[in-house]
Amino acid sequence: MSENFYRLLHFGSLFFFLSGLGISFFTDNKNVANKIISGIASLLILVAGMGLIAKGLQIGHGAKWPAWIHAKLTIWALLAIGGPVLAKRLSKGRAIAFYVILVLAILSGYFAVYKPF
Repeated sequence: MSENFYRLLHFGSLFFFLSGLGISFFTDNKNVANKIISGIASLLILVAGMGLIAKGLQIGHGAKWPAWIHAKLTIWALLAIGGPVLAKRLSKGRAIAFYVILVLAILSGYFAVYKPF
């Protein structure tokens, strides 16, 4: 698969994931399909990201990753695990929590583009 395929899959999955979280945060709709799509999108974000690491950055299996990739993986874990949990458990402050999630997603994009460390 090409780097462009992984990039499109990564961004498309991110769109579905954040859209699903937005639905979970701002509606009372308890649709199971939304949760399934968000979970699959989260997995595809990870798979496509790994493909981008291999194809785009030419980092082979077993090679040491830069710190910004570790930061992106940490953010992904926080969003993939914490987002649905917060959407389910929070009754107040849902909008603030969702905006924090968006800021973390933007920060992750910043790390990918600028590779600050």
